[in-house]
Amino acid sequence: MKKYFTWVVVPVLMFVMIAPVSAEAATMTRDQQISYLYAQIALLQVQLQALQQANGGVGSPKSTSYVSVETDGVNVVDKEFVEMDGRVTFKRSDDARVWFEYGESNALSYSTPSELVKNKRSGDTVKFSLIAPDLRNNTVYYYRAVAEGEDGRYAEGTVKSFRFEGRSGSSNDSDDNDDEDTPNVTTDDADDVTTTRATLTGEVDMNDAGDGYVFFVYGEDEDAVDEVADELEYRDIDTDGDDIRKVVVDSSFDDDDTFEQSISGLTDDTDYYFRLCVEFEDEDDDTMLECGDVEEFSTDNY
Repeated sequence: MKKYFTWVVVPVLMFVMIAPVSAEAATMTRDQQISYLYAQIALLQVQLQALQQANGGVGSPKSTSYVSVETDGVNVVDKEFVEMDGRVTFKRSDDARVWFEYGESNALSYSTPSELVKNKRSGDTVKFSLIAPDLRNNTVYYYRAVAEGEDGRYAEGTVKSFRFEGRSGSSNDSDDNDDEDTPNVTTDDADDVTTTRATLTGEVDMNDAGDGYVFFVYGEDEDAVDEVADELEYRDIDTDGDDIRKVVVDSSFDDDDTFEQSISGLTDDTDYYFRLCVEFEDEDDDTMLECGDVEEFSTDNY
């Protein structure tokens, strides 16, 4: 395992450093050149993995009894880079090498550099985040987390998608969005909270967008509510019992207004998370979501 990655990574880095620099790359700043080299490394990693799979080499199986991996959400850390989040669960491995595959289609043509994650004890789940550089603005990307256990076999997370807008903050969160072509969405506090009921509140300003599909999502699973902003359509959001639910408050909204929605059937003495979102079509007629921040309330105790 360790010999394999020592042998592979070093030649890849050497190859990129001695490869001819394009005329475009020669005019880049130092940071841009670093990003360019990361992209070349990622491409070579994908090509290497494809050759290994074709030849039945290390990593060709797509599942492993040593580790499992989950794909989580993304965060835009500046106008050029996206931080992808995932979780690896250790079954029998002491460590795992993790990375993300991503691309503009389900082919997932690119890969982030990999990272070695250490295990503390069997059954532990460890979160990890890696950077995907040089994304194109106003582009939908597909991605998934991948992990390799000590047995040299791969485990893959589900494929998810996000739209890269080239602005700070979460890819679809918009409490501070000043783009007049997209709605501004604000999640306010919950009112009238009792042991089993609450009133969710929020505001939507559609700006130049129209025909908004406005809805709240809420539930006991903070991660599930947070990851709603990674989806592109209302119908892509899967409900899951008490963990996450959704309720529509307006199916064709074109204005600026405050929304309230009473919800019931809650469990007493329990923390709940919620946010207001709107589905709309952008200037390219692509369907997207804009969501306010995730807010929290606790039901009363009997």
